[in-house]
Amino acid sequence: MNLAALLTSAGINIIVCVVLFSLYSILRKQPSNVNVYFGRRLATRSSTNVDISLERFVPSPTWVMKACDTTQDELLNIGGLDAVAFNRMIIFSIRVFSVAAIICNILVLPVNYYADHRMHTDIPFESLEAFTIENVKEGSRWYAQCLIFCMEVFII
Repeated sequence: MNLAALLTSAGINIIVCVVLFSLYSILRKQPSNVNVYFGRRLATRSSTNVDISLERFVPSPTWVMKACDTTQDELLNIGGLDAVAFNRMIIFSIRVFSVAAIICNILVLPVNYYADHRMHTDIPFESLEAFTIENVKEGSRWYAQCLIFCMEVFII
């Protein structure tokens, strides 16, 4: 695996996320999209205020802070049961994958890297395959690799 290709892929993914984040932030402020993003609020109110300003076209991350501060009861009242279920799935996924990332970086990555017993002199120029299971040869201490993997799955 080439490090430059990995960084290019990560850069493209980050740019796509920023563009989609900005696009959502702009589109939710447009009066024509009120019925899409604020359907329940629109159903309870009879009139809507149309704010004509340049601020509608500037992306802002304020909605993220409001979303993080919302309790599940408020979310249930505003968005319904689907929003609460989706929120719980996202929070569960973040917790599981953060624990898995920490365990893999601390336990599994060093086992894979040092399994070949070779000298790693040019670490920045080395292929990323030195960090994968491919580096562990047949007949080596697989029990350590399997034990660490089973511990990781059990902890998660």
